[in-house]
Amino acid sequence: MPASLEPIPRYWLYGEPPTVPELRFVHVETIPERMRLHNWEVQPHRHDGLSHSLLVTRGGGRLTVDAEEWRFRAPALIAVPAQVVHGFRFDPDTDGSVLTMSEGFLASVLAAVHDAELRAALALPFAHDLAADAPETADLAAAFAAIAAEFRAHHLGRASAIAAQVTLTLVTTARLFAAQGRGEQGQSPDIRLLARLRHLIDERFRAHWPVDRYAAALGVTPGRLNAACRRVTGRSTLQLIHARLMLEAQRSLIYTGLGMAEIGYALGFEDPAYFSRFFTQRGGQSPQAFRRAHWEDRRHASSGGDPDRIELDPDGASLPN
Repeated sequence: MPASLEPIPRYWLYGEPPTVPELRFVHVETIPERMRLHNWEVQPHRHDGLSHSLLVTRGGGRLTVDAEEWRFRAPALIAVPAQVVHGFRFDPDTDGSVLTMSEGFLASVLAAVHDAELRAALALPFAHDLAADAPETADLAAAFAAIAAEFRAHHLGRASAIAAQVTLTLVTTARLFAAQGRGEQGQSPDIRLLARLRHLIDERFRAHWPVDRYAAALGVTPGRLNAACRRVTGRSTLQLIHARLMLEAQRSLIYTGLGMAEIGYALGFEDPAYFSRFFTQRGGQSPQAFRRAHWEDRRHASSGGDPDRIELDPDGASLPN
């Protein structure tokens, strides 16, 4: 369905047609670079597979998520997980940085993180005002500046450096919430339920649990769970489960030399042919074609191609370009 005909518009970056995000995609831009093109307003929309982190250094505005509206004033830290329907209205001349990461890149960073509080730091959307003279504010400013510098410079070890700085932002975010006792306070019931579902999907997606089993584990009915998913993300519970399976399949195809049958078995598919059909229906190409396209893209990138594509393996180490 074209994005213009969907009840909730989908975009790549805001205003750009939707596409399947590269697993290793990272993008950095300033708030004015995009918002001046849209009169400082972002209508409610979602991104499939892309998460945002914003550091607002001047101005302010409001973030809308689900039925919630949060006002923010610089300095402020904002996070919007992938698939969550959100909108912005910025005050004119607001400034700051927008870090956009694919779920594959963020999952690779989180794979090296063992603290549950850090892994949960970006599980929920939030808009959090900071104290201008607080050490955490200076730490976040330094991390965002370092990410932007690495993104534009293309130095050796670029992916590892960006991953390290993203980890530091997670540490600072988790500490801010712990110090203020924020956690899930101020979040709508739908958003809190979705965060719990995401965690459970990460644990059980290989077991191919049906929706009713996820609902039972979360203590809600399947209808309640599905309604919350659709209100917050515009997608059904089953679509979110399948998206997690697709992410892991894509990572296996890119970062391992396993055959199609081996990858399928590792993801809980007993029939290799069914795994191939599942992947093709949702990815628009067969697993074999996806793997070939990735290696062609890597050869293109290594010869001076797309500068916005950053290689990262599942354990957080940069791959040679």
